Amino acid sequence: MKQTALAQESGARLCILSCANFHAEIQACLDAEAWADVVCAALPARCGRPALTWDEIGAAVPPGCTQVLLLGRACLGGLGAPPPGCVPTRVLVQEQCFHLIAGPTQVAEEINQGSYLVSPGWLGQWRQQLEKLGFAPDHAAEFFHDFTKGLTLLDTGIQADSTQHLQDLATALDLPARRVPVGLDHMRLFLKNLVLQWRLDAADVAAQERQRQHARLLSEHVSALDLLGQLTRQRQEAEVLAGMEDMFRMLFAPQGYHYLAAADDPVPGLPAGLRDVLVGLDQAYAWTPSQQGFVLRLLGTQQPLGFVVVDGLQFPQFKEQYLNLALSLRDVCALAIESARNRKRLIEAEKMASLGAMVAGIAHEINTPVGVGVLAASTLQHQTRDLAAAFAERRMTQTDLRNYLEASRAGTDLIASSLERVGKLIASFRRVSIQGHRQTLQSLTVATSLQDTITSFGERLQKGPYRISVDCAPNIVVQGYPGDLESVFTNLIANSLQHGFKGRAEGSIQIRVEQQATGLRMVYADDGKGLSAEASQRIFDPFFTTDMQSGMGLGMHLVYNLITQRMGGSIRVDPQHGQGARFLIEVPTQTV
Repeated sequence: MKQTALAQESGARLCILSCANFHAEIQACLDAEAWADVVCAALPARCGRPALTWDEIGAAVPPGCTQVLLLGRACLGGLGAPPPGCVPTRVLVQEQCFHLIAGPTQVAEEINQGSYLVSPGWLGQWRQQLEKLGFAPDHAAEFFHDFTKGLTLLDTGIQADSTQHLQDLATALDLPARRVPVGLDHMRLFLKNLVLQWRLDAADVAAQERQRQHARLLSEHVSALDLLGQLTRQRQEAEVLAGMEDMFRMLFAPQGYHYLAAADDPVPGLPAGLRDVLVGLDQAYAWTPSQQGFVLRLLGTQQPLGFVVVDGLQFPQFKEQYLNLALSLRDVCALAIESARNRKRLIEAEKMASLGAMVAGIAHEINTPVGVGVLAASTLQHQTRDLAAAFAERRMTQTDLRNYLEASRAGTDLIASSLERVGKLIASFRRVSIQGHRQTLQSLTVATSLQDTITSFGERLQKGPYRISVDCAPNIVVQGYPGDLESVFTNLIANSLQHGFKGRAEGSIQIRVEQQATGLRMVYADDGKGLSAEASQRIFDPFFTTDMQSGMGLGMHLVYNLITQRMGGSIRVDPQHGQGARFLIEVPTQTV
């Protein structure tokens, strides 16, 4: 096909390496695309136990490959730089291996709901996989019950017997299991972007080596990468279509551009000859009657999507090169349109998934105290091992013992307070969600609630690089619901640490509480990276987040609901604040 002409002309051949758990899916995508210049190979699936070596990688690369794309996560740890003489290799470390077959949001939601995710490739060898973990199939149930609520198969449809394997594994582990069909669309779009980038890079090099007149084409390839990246990030179909028009106009500078959906009648303004081309087109492309442009036929997974008409090229002498580039963009444009439609259907389904949103909110609330408790327990475990080693070697001193006892007391206090916090949250959710009535109002000391919240973050705030200052009179006592005020400031502080201070080694937080005649006025501010205009407008919306990899966008929504619904107050972003973020909170004294 013409979209591979430049790569084949230079003799380039791409090899995509992945672990055996995802090899079948990648091979199926390559078969569907029929890329003659792209192959794939499998690496041992052992999840970094031990890590892969360059010798293993080199042995897996088929002969004749000029570029390697290495996909993985834990298996790539400690790999280091490629040795001399190695085929040029691009290492793409994934945040989650499952991101190869499903979107980050979907994967994060499944994990946050307590699911243990499996792929068809892993599931086909599940007995051997359990043995690699050190378990016989009939002795692994207790281990899995400690950290997961059930099994979820992200089913790509590759393995016909995956459902039976899932049932067998669920029976062996005594866990509920469910199958989530994900297909291959996500992986195909992911691989198309990788292959397109490789081909455009190869085309750039070949053009530089051939003729200076191809400099314009090189710049257009670079622009295509940037524009295509922007296109694939669009969420609505109208935005995708607008992005496509911008991309084609910027790349080819045509006098005329049209997009016609497959279900629409031909545009009335089109010349008669061009309408005839559209009606009879059953191939990937056709030249326009003027011979100074082309028509692309966009195909979806199951049906035609539409036609892109580019006519009146500013430099018609390059129309063959333009067509090659357009053909390499064609399928990605089609997948972007389909992805926008699928996303719309998913959003509509999520609006009905109130139970899922409630579970996600509960998980978000208890994540911080659970994390603090785990960190404290891990630290205490490490200190205990060190002391035991010193005792066994007869080098333990009285100072060592005193320091250990002090650290143990602090650690156990922190664990106890974190577990107590989790218990309060669970009790609160049970009363509100199950029994259907709110808690009893109690007298609360605001300064104490703030100090308890800060303590729950442990050394990260008390001894870490982040500083927090509180300006609150110790005698401010209000009537409120236990846990609400702690939840508000827990989420505000977590938002600063997770988003405001991301990528920074230090930061400061200021909290000021003033008692007024009508209630409390509280100011929360940090000196982080601040909020964009869009984020300031949408920060309290459910599921809005500036970092999909680090949060679900529920924390600030919970803050807003607690303050406006439970407390009957208000919270807003201070638009006049300079560096960082600043929130102004006002609530009646009786309902804090």
